[in-house]
Amino acid sequence: MIPETVETTVIIQSQHCPRTWHASLPNGHVVIAFRPEEAELITLEPGIQAPVRLTVSDFSRALLLV
Repeated sequence: MIPETVETTVIIQSQHCPRTWHASLPNGHVVIAFRPEEAELITLEPGIQAPVRLTVSDFSRALLLV
């Protein structure tokens, strides 16, 4: 059975707004990494590696797991 999600790490590139960042996957593909509306605000500096979850149907958005 094909999994619905994949977990990996991204490298934070820059902050887009309070809950979203531009980030790159290990293969260099740039994604939007985000935190849910109900999650507390955090600070992620460029260059930091962070764990994320992607859905296999959309590799352009990554849910931050931090």
